[in-house]
Amino acid sequence: MIRKSTLILAVAAAVLFIGMGCDSVVTLDKPTVTAAAITPGTTLRLQWTAVTDAESYQITTDDSVYTTTSESFDVTAPTKTIEVRAVNGSDESDPATIDCKVKETSSIVLYGISDPNADHPSGLAFTGEGVASPLSLSDANKPNIDYVCDDENISPVGLVNAGDYGWSGNAKLNTAMDAGSTDYDAFKQAATSGYSSQTTIASNGLYTLWVSNSQGWTVNDHFAKAKIVSIEDVGGVQKVTLKVGYQKIGGLRWLMN
Repeated sequence: MIRKSTLILAVAAAVLFIGMGCDSVVTLDKPTVTAAAITPGTTLRLQWTAVTDAESYQITTDDSVYTTTSESFDVTAPTKTIEVRAVNGSDESDPATIDCKVKETSSIVLYGISDPNADHPSGLAFTGEGVASPLSLSDANKPNIDYVCDDENISPVGLVNAGDYGWSGNAKLNTAMDAGSTDYDAFKQAATSGYSSQTTIASNGLYTLWVSNSQGWTVNDHFAKAKIVSIEDVGGVQKVTLKVGYQKIGGLRWLMN
């Protein structure tokens, strides 16, 4: 015979088991996030469509964690990576990740335009993926060049907007400025003013580049930082070695690497 107390315990355990089984895990889809800089380029606006069963969203940057119930969030401080998760209680989705780091090209060598060797690169051009390429000043290259290493019009040498030379097919409005620092790794964000289309450079200097085809800031602009590794006088020609970090997100001034 089963004792009454034993039966009651068995029933209670069964009820508890059933109740635990009803507390199911919520499966949340990863948010689909778009990221776009907003004027003047110091803020990145994140937007996504609502995730089914999400109660809130968690935004994680290098240094901070934020929570919002909206499907939009503005990140105002430079960061290398952003993650966005949908949240329901203790359940979280996989993160949507936005890579905000610069695309780095190292050991670029440019020669001043006084160089009699026409095959030596005196031009600097950026691809759509942010790769910095040294180019000679051949007619075929001139429409694609963004900056020129100029040791004739600037002493001893400078970076000049390629659009300043009046070349056919090149009406670019690129500018540069002294970053006010020599620490490439620590430099986080390009300034909003103070640029010039013709900028004198010095060895160990750090410069910010504003790559643009139009007046004023737009989301089609790009920003970069250029570290001058060395400047050598080679037979009267200035040879410049530099590395460049280019922000791939249009209009965004963050320059973290």
